[in-house]
Amino acid sequence: MKNIKIFTIIAVLLTGSVVFTACETEFENPNNPTEEVVLGTKAGLFAIATGIRQYYSVNVLRQVIEAPGITTRELGVTNTFLNINELAKGGAELPPESGGITNPWVNLMRAKGMAESLINGANTVDLSEGSKSGLLAYGNLIKAMCLGYLIEMYEQAPINNSADGAAQFSDRTAVLSNSIALLEEARDVLIATPMSVDFKSTVLWPEINLHKTINAFLSRHQLMAGNYDESITAANAVLNDPDGTNSMWIYDANNQNPIWNRTVNSDDLNPQSNFGLLGEYIPEAGDGRIGFYLGADAGFANADAGGQALSEMLGFFGTSTSSIPIYLPGEMLLNKAEAYARKDQLDNAVTQLNLVRQKNDDPLGVNANLPAWTGDETNKNDILEEIYKNRSIELFLTGLRFEDSKRFHPNFAVPSETNTTNERNRNFYPYPSIERENNPNTPADPNI
Repeated sequence: MKNIKIFTIIAVLLTGSVVFTACETEFENPNNPTEEVVLGTKAGLFAIATGIRQYYSVNVLRQVIEAPGITTRELGVTNTFLNINELAKGGAELPPESGGITNPWVNLMRAKGMAESLINGANTVDLSEGSKSGLLAYGNLIKAMCLGYLIEMYEQAPINNSADGAAQFSDRTAVLSNSIALLEEARDVLIATPMSVDFKSTVLWPEINLHKTINAFLSRHQLMAGNYDESITAANAVLNDPDGTNSMWIYDANNQNPIWNRTVNSDDLNPQSNFGLLGEYIPEAGDGRIGFYLGADAGFANADAGGQALSEMLGFFGTSTSSIPIYLPGEMLLNKAEAYARKDQLDNAVTQLNLVRQKNDDPLGVNANLPAWTGDETNKNDILEEIYKNRSIELFLTGLRFEDSKRFHPNFAVPSETNTTNERNRNFYPYPSIERENNPNTPADPNI
């Protein structure tokens, strides 16, 4: 166990630098394990897997929630820091050198590189079949998660990192196809060869069900790709799993809830009142999710960042050790609702929608406690709009609204000038200057 703890620290440092940048260290500590030792042993691979959990749950999760959350009005800016104010203004005022877009890119690419090292090691190191299947499934899941968030925020993304810094970029279709293939392989390898007790007890934690998490992201990415039958099937696999475990990122005094740290514990950000929604999307009176996620009035955002009314942060982010769901059960119902609606199975879509609206026994406490929807059940557009509204509330601060906004409202005209009230202020972020300066394959920036 002592070696695992040591290797975890070394593994994060090694994979965090070597697989993301092409830099070589100019000095060595003879007391530390080499990269070959970390990547070439079971203990080292288990340590990388443990390090990924720590790195993703604290560093990556902050970025995939914070940046899209500011862009789509979930979060209001209460500080004068340039990075977050640039995100709030959006449009053409969001420069490629902004830390607001550089930080998500760097953290996601680093975590993806760590997952790629894990996958490579699982395929090359002599392991028991159960340890190999566990490592492959876990590595595939983390890489697929990173690809999904990258293609939400950036128009193109590298599927594979490159040690020379010149990774090839792929378009949305190819990135989603690869992420789906990774998740399907992860699902199938665990079915064919169950993970070992050693892997489960050393790498995983009691608050995660790896099978359900893989299927949850499979449902999400299939929906993003327009594969509606497959999204429904994967969602059902989650909802019908007899194991009641809800997969959660967990925190302690040394690894604190990253969104609590940016809201409750700082003067940087706060949730916008009414989830940042306006007009027809404002939550109904009596919606139980308001009180779950949002507390008392908390003043207003900076005038330059929009001056929106803000609320205190509650929900999964209220304390330094609050657990954050890796996915929400309500997402699976809403994935099914949207998939059925887009397949023109409107009765089924409304049934799933009402399961969310009328929910009063959510295992995580996210209960709307509303009556059944009273809109036009024959109007596909109206149904989709109600689904979008409920996704915006139910899945608050999951990092999904940026993707949802573009999928439900693809023709929404985002202005090039600063706008702090529109549903979203960008379609995609510019590629970070640090990537363009080091990677000749970086595509041209999107206009907005």
